[in-house]
Amino acid sequence: MPNYPAAVGAMEGAAVAPETDLRPYSSSAKDGQLTIVIEREFDFGSLHQDWAVSILHRHPGPFAKVVMDMTKCGRVSSTFFAGLMQLHFSYNSDRSNPVVLSKPDPRILANLKILHLEQYFVIQD
Repeated sequence: MPNYPAAVGAMEGAAVAPETDLRPYSSSAKDGQLTIVIEREFDFGSLHQDWAVSILHRHPGPFAKVVMDMTKCGRVSSTFFAGLMQLHFSYNSDRSNPVVLSKPDPRILANLKILHLEQYFVIQD
């Protein structure tokens, strides 16, 4: 069996590695809610192309509610929006529980509108 790094996600039956400062996010699941905290900006200097896939491996769901705390994040690359859509399609496949974006930066809101993606998420100030 291959030995994958913890950032790829836990294998079935294996313990999940603790969050590290290498990831641009932290995440926790409790009582049917997944909370994802974006810890820093996603820009071209710190690309994290598999961030959403890593979350999906760590927390496959289902969840009654998914909240993304974005208070620490301002500048993002297109990789971030691609990851948001991956989370949307995985956690909200039946469209009954949209992902909640909590306190997004105005630049992120503007980009969501330009990309016509705001309709897929609940924005919480």
